[in-house]
Amino acid sequence: MIEFELLDRDAGGRISRLTAGSRRITLPDICIVVNPNRMTVPLPDIRKMGCEIIITNSYIINKNPEFRERALKEGLHKFLCFDGPIYTDSGTYQMYSQKAFDINPEEIIEFQKKIKSDFVTPLDIFTLPSDAKAEARKKLSETLKRVSAARKSVDGNLVGPIQGGLFPELRAQACRKTAKINPDIFAIGGIVPLMERYDFKNLCDIILTCKQNLPANKPVHAFGAGHPVSFAILAACGCDLFDSAFYSLAAQRGAYITAGGTYQLSDLSEFPCACPACVQRSPEEIKKMEQPEKEKFLATHNLYATFAELRLVRQSIRENSLWELVQQRARAHPKILEALIFILKKYKKFFLENDPVSKKSAFFYGGEESALRPEVLRAKEKLKNMRAKNYFVKQPFGKIPVGLKSFYPFGQSVAPFSEEKRPQKIKLEQRIAAVLDYQFGRGAGNLIKGYEAEISKKTGRIKRIFLDGKLAGTFRASDGFFLPSIFGAKLLRKKMKKVFVKDREVADYLGKGSDLFAKFVWKSDRIFPGEEAAVMRGGEILSVGRALLNWKEMKGFKKGIAVKSRSSIDANHLRIL
Repeated sequence: MIEFELLDRDAGGRISRLTAGSRRITLPDICIVVNPNRMTVPLPDIRKMGCEIIITNSYIINKNPEFRERALKEGLHKFLCFDGPIYTDSGTYQMYSQKAFDINPEEIIEFQKKIKSDFVTPLDIFTLPSDAKAEARKKLSETLKRVSAARKSVDGNLVGPIQGGLFPELRAQACRKTAKINPDIFAIGGIVPLMERYDFKNLCDIILTCKQNLPANKPVHAFGAGHPVSFAILAACGCDLFDSAFYSLAAQRGAYITAGGTYQLSDLSEFPCACPACVQRSPEEIKKMEQPEKEKFLATHNLYATFAELRLVRQSIRENSLWELVQQRARAHPKILEALIFILKKYKKFFLENDPVSKKSAFFYGGEESALRPEVLRAKEKLKNMRAKNYFVKQPFGKIPVGLKSFYPFGQSVAPFSEEKRPQKIKLEQRIAAVLDYQFGRGAGNLIKGYEAEISKKTGRIKRIFLDGKLAGTFRASDGFFLPSIFGAKLLRKKMKKVFVKDREVADYLGKGSDLFAKFVWKSDRIFPGEEAAVMRGGEILSVGRALLNWKEMKGFKKGIAVKSRSSIDANHLRIL
């Protein structure tokens, strides 16, 4: 079985580690489609480009007598000469695209097992966007039966396809029932026709419907999502895996892929790319090549473009700038912009639950849809409960108490045409009270009184506050957040978010400064990623730190850190996280 651990996040996207036996990959990632009948680019070359996982079609291998014999004799990894994880599809797409109805569900499962696939996929029933609801329900029912039967026979890693067509209630039903079968990866199927016609609105609607109805502790795969222009928005919706043969299919028709769209080789005078395939060649030189050489060049470039965008998406998640990248890509195609505005309106609750409350990078305005982003919605909701006499104005947030001038996102945002009025100076106590009220809830500013503050002589920034000689907490320079010590957490006890553990031995480790791992969480308040949380056993605060998971994920994940400890009852430390 797999191990799945969340490491970092932004928007609805996440950096995670997927471990299958001795093989490990970092997600989001793309399974490069390898067709043994048509190896346009040699697999060792693809591996050198950064490919960590591939997907091949067990139906194609099984239909070819030579391939079948070799795969059964040598095993899939030796047959394909690939040492990373190999994912096998079952032939569902061939049933849709080539009308191949000679596939037996039980036989194709057994064949995948015999050739030692790392991820076995049942033969689901492809649901067309044009299918009526009754037909979609019928196909969903049969798919569930096949997934259930496969789970009983597959001891290794099983993929659970999700069907349901364009009907959200059927997709939700499919997710809940498939989750009970307990596959190791959830794969959203029946979406290729939507991508072929650039119907990103319905595509994202389906994915987010599934994300809201699937457990968070397993990867989600978008079957057939292979154009780099879609990676950012699909990652923001929560997709962990993509796959596609688009790099090769595009090359066959003379298409040159970029993250901003697709060109025809025949139209290019220069290559808008500096990848190893392009940097020493010119379009005119490639146009004169024979078709096989031309196709290999284009497929090679297309792979470089695919991996480059994938790495950019992962970097954007790590530095918390994924929304900015999505907005940039939305300008590449109006249909992506349409989808972005749609999901920000319809799924604002999902994004508020998953988007970190504070970020490593500033909020950059990227268009009118920026006002719909969770950072803005969360800020406006919190500002409703603020009471202050002195305000300043900054768009798209509106009126902001002066005490929050350095607080995220107000002090870490850049927007055009925003006239920030020069804020009036206020007393130190008002500044601190504003931060505590905003961060922990109205009234928190009244819970810490009579303190002494340490102020930076160079910047005038509040660094720490002390009460009776004890450190109550530190103000993080990057975002203005108040990071309470154990002593400070006790003072803010009524307002602090809390996570509870049961085990006494676990409590002892936490008291000595250990991070809280998800598998030890008993229950928690409604916590959002990035919030300050008090870790408790009974009525005792054991440690204080930053939540990496939301409250739903804390219940589901069995691996990884739920709360990163900064201060504990037995350890004299205060880490700035």
